Amino acid sequence: MRADRGALTPMQRTLRLDAWAIAWVLAWGGAWSLLVMERILEFHEGFLRTALVALGFALIAGSARWATRKLVGSRLRHLLLLLLAVLALREGFRKVLRERYTASPPLKEVKPGESLWHPVTTTDLALRYYALESTKLSVERLRVVFLTDLHVTPALPLAYYEHIHELVSAQHPDLIVMTGDYASQPQNIALLARLFTRPWPARFGTFAVLGNHDFWTDAARIRKTLSAGDVSFVSNGCERLPDSVGRVAICGTEAPWGPALSGKLDGRDLNLVLSHTPDNIYRLAEQGASLVFAGHTHGGQIRLPWLGAAVVPSRFGRLFDQGHFKVEGADLFVSAGVGADAPSVRLYCQPEILVIDIDRE
Repeated sequence: MRADRGALTPMQRTLRLDAWAIAWVLAWGGAWSLLVMERILEFHEGFLRTALVALGFALIAGSARWATRKLVGSRLRHLLLLLLAVLALREGFRKVLRERYTASPPLKEVKPGESLWHPVTTTDLALRYYALESTKLSVERLRVVFLTDLHVTPALPLAYYEHIHELVSAQHPDLIVMTGDYASQPQNIALLARLFTRPWPARFGTFAVLGNHDFWTDAARIRKTLSAGDVSFVSNGCERLPDSVGRVAICGTEAPWGPALSGKLDGRDLNLVLSHTPDNIYRLAEQGASLVFAGHTHGGQIRLPWLGAAVVPSRFGRLFDQGHFKVEGADLFVSAGVGADAPSVRLYCQPEILVIDIDRE
């Protein structure tokens, strides 16, 4: 009688195997996804990267049935549960860190309405306003407009990019800062040039660094194209604003794809640092950055309702996907960017321009 109660029916055995197969895919798929996010996505786009990603997931899914038959009844199944627990703990730890680092929400937002029934948000451009204070200014206020990840492409209407230009101009910026990924294909650089034939009005200039896609496409040509539009590059260096503004330096780094910011920054200055990726934040805070502007994450580009970004190309996963953070004394602004690439669509993830007003304290 006891043996009968312990025996499993064929249906129960199938369900048990299915449960372990799901656990296998979740555990190893989760581990592989973290590896993809934190390492492989830094590789140059192309056959090798695509093959590595596809091969990893194919092996995990393809081996699920075989592996679970071996695991059931074996002590090795506990290793699978341990891996799931480690992944859960890691995400939990990062969630705690995110809550610790999260700084002020936007003071104001101007954006199209969001709805569960409106998933495609590719051109639903939002404006988000923030405010900070500094004792290092001589002027009453320094307005910084931050845009990143244009990824210009004919897949999006030209009117959208013109709208970006109009919105930036309407903010009457003192500074415009841009943190890379202007074009992802050589044939799109001509379109990029059209956007910079008109000046981007900023009282003290427009400053920029390059991103990984710029290096993978044609860094020299993109740099030349933007420079023709009066954009100043601050790669691995700093430029000072006029003394009448106060002690303000604009610095930049393109690490890991380009040069890193070398040397300690002057602690007497308000150091505004441009970095394509937020992954540099700890190093930059240590070097004396006051504010860091970063993109690259696209806010995930594809976000799930209530769950957030599905995949973020960062060594820190979803920790710094989008928003305002305070990290080791430095203010970090991570923008979801204004463009979209591979594919040219955003789901539940609005493009955005950030406006940061720095008032004299």
